[in-house]
Amino acid sequence: MNKKRICLVTSGHPPFDERIFWKFGQSLNENGFSVSIICSTEQINKVINGISIVGFDGYSYNKKKKIDSFYDLITDFNPDIIICSEMLPVFAALKFKGKSSNAKIILDVTEWFPENVAYKFNGVKRWIKYFQLLIPYFYVLQKVDHLIIGEVSKKKRYDLLARSKPKSVVGYYPVLKYFNYKKPDLSKEEIIFGYAGVITFERGINKLLQVSISIADKFPQKKFKLLLFGRFTYQSEEVEFKQKLSPIHNVEVVFVDWTDYDKMSTVIEKMDICFDLRERNFIYSNSLPIKIFEYMACGKPFIYSDIKPIRDEIDYEKYGFLVNPDNESEIINAIESYLSNPKLVEEHSINARKLVEENKNWENESKKLIEVINKLLV
Repeated sequence: MNKKRICLVTSGHPPFDERIFWKFGQSLNENGFSVSIICSTEQINKVINGISIVGFDGYSYNKKKKIDSFYDLITDFNPDIIICSEMLPVFAALKFKGKSSNAKIILDVTEWFPENVAYKFNGVKRWIKYFQLLIPYFYVLQKVDHLIIGEVSKKKRYDLLARSKPKSVVGYYPVLKYFNYKKPDLSKEEIIFGYAGVITFERGINKLLQVSISIADKFPQKKFKLLLFGRFTYQSEEVEFKQKLSPIHNVEVVFVDWTDYDKMSTVIEKMDICFDLRERNFIYSNSLPIKIFEYMACGKPFIYSDIKPIRDEIDYEKYGFLVNPDNESEIINAIESYLSNPKLVEEHSINARKLVEENKNWENESKKLIEVINKLLV
């Protein structure tokens, strides 16, 4: 019996993106499907863990050339189902489907679009760009066969924009087998504050540095390290941030470059308290931070900006603190609560790992993905 063929197509993510390769790709492969990842972010042609990965460097391509290139690669694979991570690949998928194919098309929604693009502009240009993108996006939503949405908070929009379209929420939870439990020990001489992910000023990296300095001043008997695991988005911010470090003597700041998803745990395990003090703008205030579950999988207590998606997702007081990212004293009080109460650290650590083991893990969540695929193949 021939395997059903599924391709995952992305115009904005690397081929080894954690959701595309490590979660969707591997789960589909493990469930007996033939899987191909097609990307425009890298020239590549490999087979990894049984998954075909092909791509082209399309950064200099116009939209038509990029769509045509996607179409050619999709046609070569001849899939039964096409899962698109952005709007642009959907046009290539529709072109393929229109040429006598019975393929089904899924759009996987993980970002606030068009805001994530339009908000890079200011004033009137922002709204012009917003509607320039919204019109074709609305068209795409009517044409796909199914919507997969990464979190409940984003689903409400699509209930309005694509009311009759079938939808499934498939979350961002970690692949549990890749994350090891490591309880923090705040009694030791060196305390490590950690952050993992995209490094930008909007994500609160300056605030985290300032808070680390303030805590180090209050606890001179301790050594404090700030472990930043990821990459800067903007070179100008990287230069500015690193220039601030030279006069700082009471906090050691360590940078660890991004690594493969299955190796992330080795870095997170070194952290004692994990932070995300992002600004509360529209996108951040309405998006569930993915890394929070990876911290929890390693048993790390967290201090995060107080946003509604976290409150709606978990009973956060069992696992960490939510704070006003603009209120330094509130953040410091949360840190001091951990430093002065080892039992609270242990309680939050054990609770966090237990929640991920029992519920918030990809091993459970992937069943929803497989259910969607099987229904579309009937």
